[in-house]
Amino acid sequence: MTASFNRRILLAGAGAGLGLAFGARAEDAKAPAKPETPAPSVELYARSPLVSNIALSPDGKRVALINQKDDTNFLVFFDIAGGKPKRVGLGAGKMRGLLWADNDHVVIINSVTTSLPELAASKSELYLASCLDLNTLKMANFFSRDDEFYNIVEGDIRRIKVNGEYRVTASNFKRNPPFDEYLYSFAADSGHGHEIMSGSQYAETFLTTPQGEPVAYSEYDEDRKTWTLYYNTGTPGHSRYEAIYKKKEDGRYTSLEGLGRDGKSVVIRTYADGVVATYHEISADGALGPALDADSKDKDHTPLFHPTTWRLCGFSHRDDQVVKSYDDPLMKKLNEAIPQVVGDGARSYIVDFAEDPRKMIVYSQSASDAGSYAFIDFSNGDTTAIAFDYPDLAEEWITSKQAIDYKAADGLNIHAYLTLPPFKEAKNLPLIVLPHGGPQARDTLDYDWQTQVFASRGYAVLQPNYRGSEGYGDAFISAGQGEWGRKMQTDLSDGVRYLAQKGIVDLKRVAIFGASYGGYAAMAGATLDPGVYRCSVAIAGISDLKSFISAREDDSGRVDSSMVRYWKTQFGDQKTWDDASPAKQAARAYCPILLIHGTDDTVVPIDQSRRMEKALKAAGKDVEFITYKGQDHWETIPSARITMMQASLDFIMKHNPA
Repeated sequence: MTASFNRRILLAGAGAGLGLAFGARAEDAKAPAKPETPAPSVELYARSPLVSNIALSPDGKRVALINQKDDTNFLVFFDIAGGKPKRVGLGAGKMRGLLWADNDHVVIINSVTTSLPELAASKSELYLASCLDLNTLKMANFFSRDDEFYNIVEGDIRRIKVNGEYRVTASNFKRNPPFDEYLYSFAADSGHGHEIMSGSQYAETFLTTPQGEPVAYSEYDEDRKTWTLYYNTGTPGHSRYEAIYKKKEDGRYTSLEGLGRDGKSVVIRTYADGVVATYHEISADGALGPALDADSKDKDHTPLFHPTTWRLCGFSHRDDQVVKSYDDPLMKKLNEAIPQVVGDGARSYIVDFAEDPRKMIVYSQSASDAGSYAFIDFSNGDTTAIAFDYPDLAEEWITSKQAIDYKAADGLNIHAYLTLPPFKEAKNLPLIVLPHGGPQARDTLDYDWQTQVFASRGYAVLQPNYRGSEGYGDAFISAGQGEWGRKMQTDLSDGVRYLAQKGIVDLKRVAIFGASYGGYAAMAGATLDPGVYRCSVAIAGISDLKSFISAREDDSGRVDSSMVRYWKTQFGDQKTWDDASPAKQAARAYCPILLIHGTDDTVVPIDQSRRMEKALKAAGKDVEFITYKGQDHWETIPSARITMMQASLDFIMKHNPA
């Protein structure tokens, strides 16, 4: 089905004419006892990877990608068969997505941090979509030619093909009350769209066929706490929507996911008792089919949809890496063939498909590759390398994670990842605990630039998937609810003690570093879990549970919104919130703390770090606070990300030297 090749040799010469993959890689060799090259700079690790977004044209002949140099974005596009790439400056915006509108136009999605006074006083991340003509370099912004809409998009951005013509869908809401939501389609060269379907102000997801035929949409009414599915029962060209399924929701609510296997039914994700997530097909008459993922209690599944038909064709789940299981014969065969091309030792992910799904872009990583892209054409066996993400990173400094398991104090199994520093014996090492954000997320074996920075400086790094993490079933997620600052926290320090008992780390040389929920855990580790850490670096973390809930209530304009209910479930009994709030327990801080926060964070307001700083100073504790103007929750601005990482490393090396 495909031609075999030496992946390393192929990638070594990748993109020579594209100016993307700089330099060859050495052949596989045993790691030297001492490094042949000095440790890479923090900037090399922390700057943006060479490819931040990438897409394949419908005909499978061209690639477009977004590349960041310093804080400036560039669109690069080229023919896979060869030819000089072209480069277009896009400025310093926050790039969020890229897709081909047709074979000559690309859609660029970016975001801005601002507010819409009619809807909310607080800032939020608002998205814009623009279509660029690659021949004339003229840009058309979606919804820019209709005064009824803001010049933004809400979502539902997909390429469709109507009577042989490519179009792109996008949703938006009217700028005047009652703010009804609409799905429009746009020709590639026009910012003026055509309405496909509409819903009320509560509309969430619109679903069409690949030919743009309206199928269904969903709404969630915050007032009535009711999720409703509307299905198009009209004849072609004459839409008529009927409510075929309704469900009262108190916790996590149902969502519309995509087309069912027959192309007529739709797939929804719903929750039994607000806890166990399952997927079902619903037919046009509202009949709810059986659960499609019977073992979802043990693994958090995500549906897979065919890239051409958009129909359900399997499920994936996140383990040490993403594992995909296809029901569709062709997709199953393609998925199984990829390791034969990139190598069995590589972690590989399909990034994009052409209209013919046998033509695809694949991203892969391995012990000797921090990330690379290749075009694979399974119709003829051709493979073309595109780019390395970190072409200047010497292979000897790419350090692999290893999966480990240990028991928490109450006997719960915790799956984690340990990264050891290169060129050092795994004995009595200094340790950095790096909890992931979320908390309903997880770490994997995938390349992690922050972990690589610390390992290159001589630290072991522990990344526990503490209780509340996804990927281990609904019961494991539920086990974290109400355990902020409690068992979720000791899940981390139990891992420290496990590694110390093994003789791998020095129990007296441990630091904690994290962002988002990890930032909370870093503050909690320095206040609520005494004697474990020598210092703490907390990036964009929640410090005061009550004030965070109040801010979320203000954002939504209500005390019982689905978002507020989610966070209250996370935090547990309100009587315990102060006890679990690092800012309220600042007098218990026992080690130096570095706080870092971006001013444009719309997920965790910067006020949370300011509260922590004020409380620590009032208690006479050792605290430093660094702010970054314009930086968001996702550390999008590269220059700020680099200086943030350098400041964090300097702080840790001062208080917990390697």
